[in-house]
Amino acid sequence: MTDEMNSNYEAAMRRYLGSQVSRAKVLAGAGVGLALAAVPSIAGAQTPAVEQTADIINIADTAEHLAITLLTAAVNNASTLNLNGLVLQIVQAALAEEVYHAEFLESAGAKTLTDTFTVPDPKILTDFTTFFNTVQTLETAFVAAYLRASYEFSAAGNAQLAQYAMEIGGVEAEHRALARAALALASSSNTADVPPNNVAFESDLFNSVADAAKALQAAGFIGGSGTQVTYPGTAAALSAAGAMASAVTNQKPT
Repeated sequence: MTDEMNSNYEAAMRRYLGSQVSRAKVLAGAGVGLALAAVPSIAGAQTPAVEQTADIINIADTAEHLAITLLTAAVNNASTLNLNGLVLQIVQAALAEEVYHAEFLESAGAKTLTDTFTVPDPKILTDFTTFFNTVQTLETAFVAAYLRASYEFSAAGNAQLAQYAMEIGGVEAEHRALARAALALASSSNTADVPPNNVAFESDLFNSVADAAKALQAAGFIGGSGTQVTYPGTAAALSAAGAMASAVTNQKPT
């Protein structure tokens, strides 16, 4: 490609990107329960800008720390949330899995961007339906973020990292389906979450992994005006997971 062609291409890309609707703005205008669910209405994500591997895994580690923080708080507040029996075990197993995701990312050099998060709606940690709806919408974003990560790693020629991203993304998709199952089983009148496994292909929501981080920020989980919560640390999270921490297999990628 000549210098002139390259210059014209870059100018066209800047015009194109400048015309796109910001997903962060869309999320900022929606409530927590609807925010991430609104994203699929936007046109399908385009080829992402090139991101550095370190940036991708740092963002992923931050998202994992957010999940660990919320799930640990939920388990510790299980009686108020009415989490018991198999449903509680599902949440505890999901918590352990997020811990193992973070441990792997950090073993690869990831550093979380923040360990202080905000809860945009207090009902997230007190109301069963709000909690699982939040899990569902967050997991939708996490799956999409790992899908973007896999795409970018593949585009960069790193098949191994692309595989690792999908190994984690596949588990996040399980979490989404299990959250929907909890909602569906809790009320016979709930038809919105039937069937819990309701997608044949996951949604490609973001143009970049950085867009996923912006979405979490816009939805009020990072730097929001809600109650601040702090990452509890690995030991406290695994303690909250209880026996489910050892029941989870494949604690490292294959």
